[in-house]
Amino acid sequence: MQLPSLPASLWRQDRSLRPQDFPALGSDVSCDVAIIGGGYCGLHAALAFAEKGLSVVVLEAGSVGLGGSGRNGGVVSAKFRRGFADLAAAHGMDVARRMHAIANASVAHLIETIERHAIADTGFRRVGALKCAHSVKAFEHARHEAEWLTRNLGERGLHVLDRADVRDETGCDSFVGGVLQDGAGTIQPLAYLQGLWRAAGAWGVQVYADTPALDVAETGSGVVVSTAGARVIAGQAVLATNAYSGLTGVDRAVARSIVPFRSAMIATARLPADLDARLLKNERSYTETRRMMRWFRKVEGRIVFGGRGALGHVEAPAAFSRLEKAMHLIFPELRGIGIDYRWSGHVALSFDGLPMAGMLSPRIGYAAGFNGAGVAMSGYVGDQLANMMMKQPHELALIARGSIPKVPFYPMRSAGVRGVTFFYEMMDAAGL
Repeated sequence: MQLPSLPASLWRQDRSLRPQDFPALGSDVSCDVAIIGGGYCGLHAALAFAEKGLSVVVLEAGSVGLGGSGRNGGVVSAKFRRGFADLAAAHGMDVARRMHAIANASVAHLIETIERHAIADTGFRRVGALKCAHSVKAFEHARHEAEWLTRNLGERGLHVLDRADVRDETGCDSFVGGVLQDGAGTIQPLAYLQGLWRAAGAWGVQVYADTPALDVAETGSGVVVSTAGARVIAGQAVLATNAYSGLTGVDRAVARSIVPFRSAMIATARLPADLDARLLKNERSYTETRRMMRWFRKVEGRIVFGGRGALGHVEAPAAFSRLEKAMHLIFPELRGIGIDYRWSGHVALSFDGLPMAGMLSPRIGYAAGFNGAGVAMSGYVGDQLANMMMKQPHELALIARGSIPKVPFYPMRSAGVRGVTFFYEMMDAAGL
């Protein structure tokens, strides 16, 4: 088993926990619920169980923030990879309304969690998200989508901006217009994760780092999770490993339900005062509308720029070079500004573009497939999955699965992703 190395990210520079704060599991322990995976989803599930009085053990394979929860871009959004109009066409308007309510509830849940557990220094700001249209066709699509959401789902806080407005917002002339969503925000993702670890500990959750789960076996009375040096004997278990499923084989069924896709990020050196004042002055999160979508935001005077397309199991210099070129196309003024940080991590893509949660067996639950929009959603789903397992009221709508989906032609998944990526890149290059 080869765990990924800790990312040398912007987030990690001033955020560290002492190893002794969360040591590895050293001896057998018993509990009501064992959770495999110490990211947002697993920690929110742990808090939900603990708040109902259950004893909980969380096992994280590596250090705090080794996985996606410590590597992501810190964009807090109320969305899924699939649009709500598409969900309405496929499943009906009532289901689309439920999914829309879940998306908004995920952001509200994140905010409530920060407040209820007094998680400080997360940098969370509800500053909104701006979708920047790279073409007239894309702008018309975004505008019609905003009108549909307002008319059919009662969405509030959507504002259509023209070219001049977007130029003023971004400080560049690369876009023809855009749509601003008030409800979204940004966060320091690793600080938020570390706060969740501390909050879980304060509720009596036993949280262990550097403890890969090697086997999960059901017994007549519960579940036994085996690690290299000890066992967790539990009544139930949750697999919350998302894009990092399959590292040890313990969550092979979850691994076969998603496609890990590497997402890369770069952070510039601190901008000169004139550029800092002009670029992304409202410090929202920003996305562009190309098929190979890029996103960007400003953090403490730096531009953080990210996107998909960094294929492979390891970080590749070519992926960061592509990101830099894309950034310079949007912001020509950044040519000559150095890049201080480069890092990447895996996103879990599901076949239908929606998160999934459910039961692998009567005692083992799972959640995965957040499709790059999991900062708020994964925590919400972890909370709701725990409620489902405790027979408490919950709302997951299409996220709840009767059986775990499988990616078709799974052995060919990497080739398929590369093919789709190449096709999208050609379409973007052609302006289609």
